[in-house]
Amino acid sequence: MTLIKYRRRRPMFFHNDMNRLFDQFFTLPANSTEDSNWLPAFDVRENKDQLIFEAALPGMDKKAIDIKLHDGVLTVTAERAQPELGEDTRLHAAELRYGKFSRSFSIGSEVDEDKVEAKYKNGILTIVLKKLDTKESVGRHIEVK
Repeated sequence: MTLIKYRRRRPMFFHNDMNRLFDQFFTLPANSTEDSNWLPAFDVRENKDQLIFEAALPGMDKKAIDIKLHDGVLTVTAERAQPELGEDTRLHAAELRYGKFSRSFSIGSEVDEDKVEAKYKNGILTIVLKKLDTKESVGRHIEVK
């Protein structure tokens, strides 16, 4: 008799994979990738001088990206068009997401709306918002009348 060393197997699906599976099931159209909504990944960082937003937008034309900052809300909107498939082309897998998306972020601190910078390089959109110089509030005693 040959002894086989026991190895504990990893579960077939991890928790995040199951969540993604259910999210896709309930949000994707049943048999079409046309007009499907997609939501790119964003990273948001802050330091003492600025807020930095980065979005993964591979394959996007920078002219298709619209960025607005209004009343303390940063909104990024873009659309990625699905390529045309010819009559002699068969689609074997459709995992890329196409369509329009819009993400809005409420800006918690005061920023200079005139000094917003955005650049798009290697599929990454970077938006830098410069914070306004705010002096620390010393506070004030308010007399009750």
